[in-house]
Amino acid sequence: MPEWALVVATSRFERGQRAAQSLNQLNAADNRLLWLLTTQGPQTMRQVAEALGLEQSTVNRQVHAALARGLVERLDQAGGGAKTLKATAEGRGMFETELARKMTIFAAALDALPADARDDFVRNLEVFTEAYAEAAERQVQCEGDRSGDAVSG
Repeated sequence: MPEWALVVATSRFERGQRAAQSLNQLNAADNRLLWLLTTQGPQTMRQVAEALGLEQSTVNRQVHAALARGLVERLDQAGGGAKTLKATAEGRGMFETELARKMTIFAAALDALPADARDDFVRNLEVFTEAYAEAAERQVQCEGDRSGDAVSG
């Protein structure tokens, strides 16, 4: 049954992720925030909430923690508009170090596949993970509707 093989394979993948994450200095929230600010440039709190699909209160809490750690900084806007957030050099450096480590691990894992199968594997994995996320969200919505629970993004 291919579904069971996927359960086993994803369990192994999660175990590998936990091992790799044990080396990280950034938590998942810091990683997402720094990814956004590093790849998209300075953002307002509202833009961060929209881009990451998070509630404003969650963004406030995560940004304050990142500010306290020196990972991001607030920039004053001319005219007193909403302040934007920017990754600090330290935050950007930590993010880039962890990203490079992830890329090294992924490259080593991809090397286990035949060279001519790697691109197809990545394309198929992208399709699979998108479909999996959609199926999981539908399941949560369905079970949430049955139990009367609201599902928040």
